[in-house]
This record gives sequence, structure tokens and C-alpha cells, in this order.
Amino acid sequence: MAKQQVSVILDTTITEDGHTQKESVRVMGEVTGLGMKRMIKFTEINDQNEAIDTVMMLGDDKVTLKRTGAINMSQQFIESKRTESHYHHPLMQFRMETYTDTINYRYKEKDATLSLAMRYRTAIAGEGERRHTLNLQIKGESDV
Repeated sequence: MAKQQVSVILDTTITEDGHTQKESVRVMGEVTGLGMKRMIKFTEINDQNEAIDTVMMLGDDKVTLKRTGAINMSQQFIESKRTESHYHHPLMQFRMETYTDTINYRYKEKDATLSLAMRYRTAIAGEGERRHTLNLQIKGESDV
């Protein structure tokens, strides 16, 4: 279960009321794990120059996303299931429901490449639905 330094590319889209917002993160991170169970850690800097630490736990049928720093949240994704989480921001906090439509996850041990594609929907505090896509690409660099 050696840590490996990796290149992380995370692209997300959120569509609400016909408007789409796209975000892209390109950073270095690390991955550990055995077989299809992987933990990915990385830090991104938001538009306000605040750090957000992200930990993603990937398994055969579930993805857990935990973010701490400028925002705090923990979110679970289980294909064809509804889950609930809480989102904490310095100005507000609210309950979020997530329904995961699809999870496509691949990991190649040989060259430490990983891809994750998810489609899911969220409703924040019981209000309107937002549609999301998340595409994660990991490429191994060297052992840490």
C-alpha cells in the first residue's frame, strides 16, 4: 500500500435552471490503496486563495468525497441510491440530498492510471434539483 505521487485532473459541471457552471482542477496529489480500493488526496486553492483539502475514497460500488478547509462536506455516492449529507461554508450550512445516476470507475495497477466518471443530481435544503457530472483522471508519477 505504497503512496504514489499522481497528477490529478478533476472536471465538474453543474446544471441548474438551464445554466451550466464548469470547473476544472489540475493539481498534484497522492493515491494509496490495494486492488480497486483507492484513496486519493489533493489540495486545491479556490478563487479567494483559500485551501480546500479533498480526500476521495473509491471502491467497487461506492465513492466517498470529503472536503475540508474553506468548506466542509462529506458526500457519499452509491449508484442508483439516494444519500444525504451536510455542506458547511463560513456563511451558511445546509442539508444536501444526492441521487447517483452512474459511477464508472477504472484503475490500472500497471501504470497507476485511474478514471472516474459520475453523473448525479443534488437537491439543497429541499429546493430545486441540480444535475452534476464529475470526471476524475489520475496518472501516476513516481513512488513517494
